[in-house]
Amino acid sequence: MIIDSHVHIGNSFWGEFPPEFLLDIIGDNIGICSNLAGIDAYTRQDEIESNLDMLRASEKFPRLKPLAVCQVERTENADKIRKLLKEHDEFVGLKFHPEFTKLAANSDKYDDYLSLAQEFGKPCLYHSGHIKSRFSSPILIYEKAKKFPKVPIILGHLSTGPRSSHQAAIEIMVESIEEESATLYTDISWVDIDDTIMLIDALKNTSKGDYTHRIMWASDAPVGEHNLRKEMYRENLELFKSSITEYFGDTGLFEDLLFNNAKELFKL
Repeated sequence: MIIDSHVHIGNSFWGEFPPEFLLDIIGDNIGICSNLAGIDAYTRQDEIESNLDMLRASEKFPRLKPLAVCQVERTENADKIRKLLKEHDEFVGLKFHPEFTKLAANSDKYDDYLSLAQEFGKPCLYHSGHIKSRFSSPILIYEKAKKFPKVPIILGHLSTGPRSSHQAAIEIMVESIEEESATLYTDISWVDIDDTIMLIDALKNTSKGDYTHRIMWASDAPVGEHNLRKEMYRENLELFKSSITEYFGDTGLFEDLLFNNAKELFKL
């Protein structure tokens, strides 16, 4: 069993993706899923409407585990999402996209949402962009995460950009562990194998011990040309498995990265 910890459905700038389309790509995998219709600024669906659509999709297709998309830049507080979680405990976490919503990740407007996440024990998946991004840099996400150290905060994609951006994000993750200043996780969608190995090496050898339980495999499907083709999706997955096994000689490690870490974090 595999958990893809970052997938999507919904109509958006990136395309029209009904649940059936996503499930055809990811096969028998479980998907931690958000609705792009509630993220995309061009086709923006109402916050609650988009999340209820996601909920209905997950009820019809139980392998999709719903994240509640949060339109932080449009709301005064998290009251609507708070009510949603009280009524529907099926949501396994919250989703933020600072880059697309153009609201810097260290804005005070996130505070009520993160208080909500702490109240309900939910992790928060952020799109983390280039280290120099003024909206979604891991530096900004970390700044906010330090104010809510009990909330598991996931750096989606580790960060975007070149190796230097990944290196900086890894340094942030290691610092958060060494100083016990925040509870940062990451998924490795769009991170190439060499940089993934660099990440695993760093978290495997912190002064606090092995923290590779903070890493989860993900694809970002169906966003991206290679994620639109199920054959290539599976090829990339097999490449990941073989590369991790060859480098670390540990099949238990990729079982954790592909399943156990996400299962524990999202309480599946």
